Amino acid sequence: MSFLSLVLIAKIGVTGLFVGLPFFALPATRIAAVTGYDVSSAPLFRLYGTAILALLIGYASGFWAIAQGVFPWGVVVMGLFSNGVGAAVLYATGAWRQSQAVALFIAAVAAALLVAAAFPQWAIAPLW
Repeated sequence: MSFLSLVLIAKIGVTGLFVGLPFFALPATRIAAVTGYDVSSAPLFRLYGTAILALLIGYASGFWAIAQGVFPWGVVVMGLFSNGVGAAVLYATGAWRQSQAVALFIAAVAAALLVAAAFPQWAIAPLW
């Protein structure tokens, strides 16, 4: 298990469980209750859930590259953009105050991917 594999597992697991699957599969009334938006907004949240799940499939493709001993640059750049810009938006708009744990997780993933990009061979080497 490598450092980058652990980062990908955390990103896929947490995001899939708390964002992708809920927005994709929860009943419209539950989505409305969680988000504070009207039930008529449910299709937009379903599309968002679908997009998040698609991103997670992209993250998962990194495991194949790591297993081959190749650093998955595309996956890391995708993650840096997604999480880095996401964190920047949350902090720039002040929205991080509403969900500090989410903002911290997104920023931590971006930071971990930045470390992986700076030290690619170390990031894909087995930790134990």
